[in-house]
Amino acid sequence: MPGWLQAFVKVNPITIFAKAMRGLMLGGPVATPVLQSAAWILGLCLTFGALTVGLYRRRA
Repeated sequence: MPGWLQAFVKVNPITIFAKAMRGLMLGGPVATPVLQSAAWILGLCLTFGALTVGLYRRRA
């Protein structure tokens, strides 16, 4: 992979989640990938939850 693409892949939430699942299933390191996955999930929920509530209140 090109260098710029490798940088994106390292912070991609799907890659982080895949590392966490691989570690859980095969018995590898899991603390960092699981915490990073949880941070991504929380961040996405907060961001899009706030946007959704804001749009709902504007239209209702």
